[in-house]
Amino acid sequence: MFNMQYFVPENYSAVNATLDKEIARMCGNLKGVDKKSVQVPNSALSIRLLVMDNGSSVEIKKREQMVYTNLFCFDSRHFVNVFSVVENFYRVYNLGTPKHPKLPTWVHSIPIAHELLRENEIVLCQKMTVSFYWAVFYQHLKKRNPMN
Repeated sequence: MFNMQYFVPENYSAVNATLDKEIARMCGNLKGVDKKSVQVPNSALSIRLLVMDNGSSVEIKKREQMVYTNLFCFDSRHFVNVFSVVENFYRVYNLGTPKHPKLPTWVHSIPIAHELLRENEIVLCQKMTVSFYWAVFYQHLKKRNPMN
């Protein structure tokens, strides 16, 4: 079984970072999310997935205003590159010092306009992030080992 660490800045709440089947199903039905922002059903949120060789990210907006960016790392060889982007976001948004992951597989969830979100939207944002993390992670594993 694979493990992942999930981080938010100090003084921000984090939800249980396990995979939620209902949210995963909803995320799986969002088409084109890797090309543009896609509206999340029954919410004011939209989501966009950016997949890169050295890591990925999920951007979440509320009514066209960026509210979260989430940075993913899938293996140790890209750790420094991805973590330096995390550090830069923390610096720009005055979020303190990011926690240093102990595993090579992690998510740093960075609130940009957190004050625009209701509590249920924060939970939805974080659960969608975890769902997309695992979906992209498994695609990453398949690329590394095409026999699976």
